[in-house]
Amino acid sequence: MLKGVDHIDLVVSDMDEAIAFYTEKLGLKLRHDGRPDRGHKHTFLGNAEVSFVALEEDPAGGVREPPLQGHLAFAVDDVEVTRKELDKRGVEITGERTDEDGRAKSYYFTGPDGIRLEIYGRC
Repeated sequence: MLKGVDHIDLVVSDMDEAIAFYTEKLGLKLRHDGRPDRGHKHTFLGNAEVSFVALEEDPAGGVREPPLQGHLAFAVDDVEVTRKELDKRGVEITGERTDEDGRAKSYYFTGPDGIRLEIYGRC
């Protein structure tokens, strides 16, 4: 049956702003640029092998009702190195948490349209 998550669809109010954030700040690759498409303008981002984030533009507003309750977490190889790189790129860290065993850590920040994001990895 289910094997895993293929992608998550995020509704954003400004596709250009969202693409810039996810590519320039987080380093995702633009795998399919949906801006020329009519309709919802789906755009896919990911790494060199797969797409795992889809952006859907809705100029009336980003997060739809009911609002996103949780967050989107990105796995990273080295959480501290990634955090320092985000800091260099101007991403403001808004929270952090270390797992109970002290082996992994999370840093939280906010993306376009107030979407809560996380990087998670071994310390």
